[in-house]
Amino acid sequence: MKILAIETTGKYGSASVIDETGRIFSAASSEEMNHLRGMITLIDEALREAGITKDELTHAAASVGPGSFTGIRIGVTTVRIMSQMLDIPCIAVSTLGAMAERALGRAISSGALYVVPVINARRHQTYAGVYEAVFTADGSRQSAIPVMEEKQYMIEELLEELKQKMAEHSGAAAFFTGDGIDAYGDIIKDIMPEESYVFAEEDLRYQHAESVARIALRKAAAGNILTYSELMPEYMRLAEAEQRLRAGTLSDRIRKPVQI
Repeated sequence: MKILAIETTGKYGSASVIDETGRIFSAASSEEMNHLRGMITLIDEALREAGITKDELTHAAASVGPGSFTGIRIGVTTVRIMSQMLDIPCIAVSTLGAMAERALGRAISSGALYVVPVINARRHQTYAGVYEAVFTADGSRQSAIPVMEEKQYMIEELLEELKQKMAEHSGAAAFFTGDGIDAYGDIIKDIMPEESYVFAEEDLRYQHAESVARIALRKAAAGNILTYSELMPEYMRLAEAEQRLRAGTLSDRIRKPVQI
């Protein structure tokens, strides 16, 4: 297998190619929100590092969200086009799941039981999930098992639910990752008990296609694939413009007199 994985849901775009042995070849942008102009270049660089051409790809994977609405659309559309052109299947990877995957090793080495990817959705809102850091049954691989639903949380709500979950394991600590740390780090410090949390360093904090590729490889091996028409974005909430449109439509209905 040779799988292309792309990540466009955060500030920095990246592309990775992974083969059946787990070797990964990557290219990443240092420019913020340059996905539309830069992604094709990143894909070409990753393919060149892997020493293959597009025609040798067997699958294409996208980080489908949540995250930047525009970024999600760019990533999903790019993978759908490549899937259609190359006649290869797609793989959908949760952005939060990929973030947890990326932080897993550092979380375990820090002694944390839980990995908490948090994406800033503004105004105290987040996209987040909570994963338990464990080893597979045979002890051969670390794994992130979801223990709290991936969804939109107010940051305070997330932290209170997390504290309840952590109370089930005396002395448990949480490893936070994602740009939610940048936005809500002070709130986390205020609400979480001392020594119950660790913040990911900046070199690990943001989304990257490498972890998307690792999950995609496992999904491909399990036959968890999609056609290009089945690959869909996971926004986790309506865009602000659509929220306003729906609210306006509802208001018009309320104001409109009933016709008898």
